[in-house]
Amino acid sequence: MRFLLLALLLALLLVGVPGPARSFAAGSPTALPQLIQIIGSLLTPSEAAERKEQTLNVRIAGERRILHVRTVKSLTSDDRGWSMLRNLGRSLTIRGPAPLLDQLQSKESIGLPLKIEGRLYIRQRVLMLTSVESAVPQLQ
Repeated sequence: MRFLLLALLLALLLVGVPGPARSFAAGSPTALPQLIQIIGSLLTPSEAAERKEQTLNVRIAGERRILHVRTVKSLTSDDRGWSMLRNLGRSLTIRGPAPLLDQLQSKESIGLPLKIEGRLYIRQRVLMLTSVESAVPQLQ
């Protein structure tokens, strides 16, 4: 009987015990992507030519745009700022619910400061939108 108990304990130590602490650990394939907040504005082509720094090429429902990033912060971990986006290689696909995508694609949103929040899937270079709103009050 002791031998069986010892073998079971050894097997659990070698295989590991599944659970929340293990499945959401950093680097785990099941870890939730970071929830981030970007404050920035979508630029016209002429504005984009002037501002090469802190810009991302984004695809919104297949349409290419340039996003000038003013601030970036993580809402689920330590604030890592712009360095979080540098791993994307300056390109990002933005996906999400149709009303949020429509808001980003509207002509009225070009040039206006926006607060964009979503889950950042770094390997896929995708931001899954959770909210989009005006950032005008936050910049004053």
